[in-house]
Amino acid sequence: MATRTTRTKVAVPATVAEAPTRSREQPEVRRRLLIEATTRSIAKYGYDGTTIERICAEGGVSRGLINHHFGSKDELILQSYQTLCDAWTTHTLDGMLETQDPAAALKSCIEKNFDPKIFNTDNLRIWLGFWSVIPKSPKLKKLDRALYKADLKIYQDVFERLAQQHRIALDSQRQSIGLMALIAGLWLQAALDPSSFSLSEAKAICLESVDHLIR
Repeated sequence: MATRTTRTKVAVPATVAEAPTRSREQPEVRRRLLIEATTRSIAKYGYDGTTIERICAEGGVSRGLINHHFGSKDELILQSYQTLCDAWTTHTLDGMLETQDPAAALKSCIEKNFDPKIFNTDNLRIWLGFWSVIPKSPKLKKLDRALYKADLKIYQDVFERLAQQHRIALDSQRQSIGLMALIAGLWLQAALDPSSFSLSEAKAICLESVDHLIR
């Protein structure tokens, strides 16, 4: 958010006053549109089928615009994955550390992970497309590892508070790895075969893993 400053009001034509704002916003808008076009392409064609041409077709832009804003397809893919992960973290983990009841925080996170807004066919295909290439791309692998560690730290903090509040002995790191792997595994299986289980079953499986600790 921009810092507010006090300025003397000067009467100027609207077109002159608005032009700088538009020139600042346009590059970010174009970058966002290219990232959205990339994720749509991955959902439709998979990672390998996401060519520069298909990204351009999805976004209705020229190849030069990708080079101008990202420098290369690899950088565009990298930033698209960063944006996807940031959106997921914001949706699922936001507020976990601030929630006073750690069990409630974990259960809320689980509910959000299986919210139809993000747990849907298109989104699952996007994640599957990225997951399929992470082992082959050093840059994507490095980014994924960094994001995983950041998320793991949040889960660990909540599990530590859970142990203190309920006076139980548990390994916060192992519990965090286990819950994260359980959620990711259900997402992966749903991406491979949506008929494997229902949404309510997926949530119940994860919620039971938390309930089991505090009974």
